[in-house]
Amino acid sequence: MKKVAFITDSGSGKSIAEIEALGCYSVPLQLMADKDSYKEFETISYDKVYEILGENKVMTTSLPAIADIEQLFSQLKEKGYTDIFAVPICSGLSGTINAMYTAANSLELGFDYVDSGTTAVIQLYLLKLAKSLHEKGIDFPQIKEKLMEVVDHANTVLIPDDLMHLARGGRLSSTSAVIGNLIKIKPVLEVNLKTKGRIEVLQKLRTFKRAFQYVIDEMAEEIKDASDHYHIVVAHVDAVEKGQDVLATLKAKFPQATTEFIDLVPTVSCHTGLGCIALQYFKKVD
Repeated sequence: MKKVAFITDSGSGKSIAEIEALGCYSVPLQLMADKDSYKEFETISYDKVYEILGENKVMTTSLPAIADIEQLFSQLKEKGYTDIFAVPICSGLSGTINAMYTAANSLELGFDYVDSGTTAVIQLYLLKLAKSLHEKGIDFPQIKEKLMEVVDHANTVLIPDDLMHLARGGRLSSTSAVIGNLIKIKPVLEVNLKTKGRIEVLQKLRTFKRAFQYVIDEMAEEIKDASDHYHIVVAHVDAVEKGQDVLATLKAKFPQATTEFIDLVPTVSCHTGLGCIALQYFKKVD
């Protein structure tokens, strides 16, 4: 008889211990700055990430250490698990899915997954939903279908504040960053199924106010009259006050939606820089 372990990574916004408290398992993604390497939520905190970003250092990310994945899967096999169902960070941002598949295959564990198309709260919601449906006796083809319903109606939007940080990370030329800062350009970025899990530019607007209004208009078009079925997340990168103002505006615009306020996961914030505001919204499955 199959015994299935539900697996994710720290892109979910949770530590190994927090995921284990849900009856699931996780491996940490890696962050690098200078010559130092960290395991997300295990050997580095949000405050340390903000400190490094405040020093104008370039941070990079990497998939979980292969040894960590192999060790976890070996332990799961010893506990009698026969199959892995994974909801990792999206394939457009990381090679975690392929690494998990390789590890499972080498240990002769069954492997299946859903690509979240993003990360953070959406990734975590999908993990919890998959486990909940499995406990209700739903088979995995139906579970994947339900999860893809969420992915199909989910979006992650980012409005970076520090264009020079994008330039330091090679995502924008220095000249464009300087000019953009002078005329207060705010790029609106998105990560979703449409972008195949990659961070892509959706729009470029002058001032944060205009960029945020553009996002609200896009959200209203997608959500329409179904806000009571949606969950909206506001995430910030060391920008609590600005984030809370954004949250208040969204609560007024979509009063029936459930909301959440978080720090943006380091695997994304290290690319966007300080001051970034991110929004996630998705349609919940009944």
